[in-house]
Amino acid sequence: MVFNFWALKVLKQHHHFLRAKINTSNFFLVGGGLRDLILWLTTTPEDIDFTMSWNPLELYEQINKEHLSHFITEKFWTITLIPQNQTVGNLKYELTPLRAETWYWDFRHPEEIFWSDDILLDYKRRDFSINAMYYTTCNVKTPQYKESKIVWEEEILSILNKEWFIYLENFETLIIQDEKLLSQCFPHAKTDLDFIYYLLDIQTYGYSLWEQKWDEKHTHIDLHIIIDPAHGLHDVYNKRIQTVWDPDTRFQEDALRLLRALRFVNVINEKLQKQDKDKPSNPTNKMKLFDFETETRKSVKRNHDLLKNIAKERIREELVKAFKEWNPFALVWLIDEAEMLSFIFPSLALTKHVDQPIRYHPFDVYTHILLTLYHLQQFNNNYLVRFAMLYHDVWKVWQYAEYEKNLSREEIRKILSWPLNHRYSSAILAKEDFSNLNFSNKEIEEIERYIKEHHTPWEILQANPIHREKKLRKLLSENGFDRVNNLLDINIADRLWMYNPLQNASDLSDSRYLKDLLVQINEKEGQFTAKDLAVDGKDIMEHFHLTPWKIVWELLQVALDWVLGDIENRNTKKQIYLNLANHLKNRESEL
Repeated sequence: MVFNFWALKVLKQHHHFLRAKINTSNFFLVGGGLRDLILWLTTTPEDIDFTMSWNPLELYEQINKEHLSHFITEKFWTITLIPQNQTVGNLKYELTPLRAETWYWDFRHPEEIFWSDDILLDYKRRDFSINAMYYTTCNVKTPQYKESKIVWEEEILSILNKEWFIYLENFETLIIQDEKLLSQCFPHAKTDLDFIYYLLDIQTYGYSLWEQKWDEKHTHIDLHIIIDPAHGLHDVYNKRIQTVWDPDTRFQEDALRLLRALRFVNVINEKLQKQDKDKPSNPTNKMKLFDFETETRKSVKRNHDLLKNIAKERIREELVKAFKEWNPFALVWLIDEAEMLSFIFPSLALTKHVDQPIRYHPFDVYTHILLTLYHLQQFNNNYLVRFAMLYHDVWKVWQYAEYEKNLSREEIRKILSWPLNHRYSSAILAKEDFSNLNFSNKEIEEIERYIKEHHTPWEILQANPIHREKKLRKLLSENGFDRVNNLLDINIADRLWMYNPLQNASDLSDSRYLKDLLVQINEKEGQFTAKDLAVDGKDIMEHFHLTPWKIVWELLQVALDWVLGDIENRNTKKQIYLNLANHLKNRESEL
């Protein structure tokens, strides 16, 4: 079953709660909360949008704000209500008044906004059909039919195509799609009960979806009403993303919708797939995922250049939302298909069709990067780690260009040192691209750090086994547990998509060993740093009669590096002083 009409009970509860707070029933729940419930994507929506015809300032003053956190924004006069003392979830309600908008002067903001009392004007400004469904409820006398007819979901859509409305008896739900009927049902955005009764009376049968009955018949019912002028239910059933009216117009009004469209289909499909994992597999009824309606898809690609008119921080917000929780691999793929890659991730775009030495990676750089991201996102949801994975090899474009010059072994060694080593220079490109997207300095530094260190776990694994623990302890000292654990995840994802038949890269037992060893070291010692040494800078100056200059910092680092080899036995003043004395003696002889 595609439509979850049972979930309308949940919306009725929210409608009743809001009716008590705003002292009217003439409002409509709209958007993602309704969409996700009907699609079975949630049973407890946390973000519930609603709309109505009212002056927002006047309404804000008369809302019963007891046990609510609340505020109003000046931009669209959106009122946000957050119930206090929530034990589960983060429920919030957002009211944006019914409105119409004039032309968009910067491909993002309307020139003028007009408050409206017409639900049909409001729906025509919305982005996608499945986001333009509205819900309300009203108490009516139970309809009585001489005959009931069982229908399937396909038949519901067929009846809607012919009659423009349908009442489902077993769900106590009235669905209306025709604009003329809607104008008569909700004049000035207020429910006309007489016309609602008229629709219920003229329906020939009491239609029921299958044979399920969820309530016994009562004298009166709270009638669920789905208002669907954009035919969103048809697109829900067909798993189709389609704009409301002309796609070029919708995207030229607000160019950010181009990127939102990609993230939107990405998020919905990810939710559907997560939901499907809990069901028994059925090869004869494989789940269909959402795709763009043909003209909408063509319009996204045709208008992709408009994204250049959007503030970079808004683009960043869309990217972060997807990389934090959903399927960034699929989003990047969609961005590439829409021809936005060179604008959003320019350094990544340059890696396409750049071949790598087949002995190490039998794919071009771009394919390798995307597939490592695909593996990483299966077990690491840190968005900065995912961005680092996306950029960890981007400098290989220039590194491999140098390889083609028939260089000597010595010249290749120079390439692998700064600045042509892709570990260091990929971080430079990441800094440039993510700065252009208005990422914070803190975020960029974290991304750079992961890129620069992404080979370090492999170097530890290549070292003599007796030195691995010390090297891992040093990495922990410099980075902390979470960062090192993330680096090991990057290492695992990088190796999973090497497909090197000579290196047995798919055997990850050594990487798993490092992860286990990291946990053991952290539980036993924690992150041991210079401040945990038995001596400090002042002690060193007094013991060796030194003045405060840079050699003191050097000696602290020498002491830390030495103690990390055996913290339990070496971290005493006596042992550290003996080691530093030997270091100073060797240093003088070298000079």
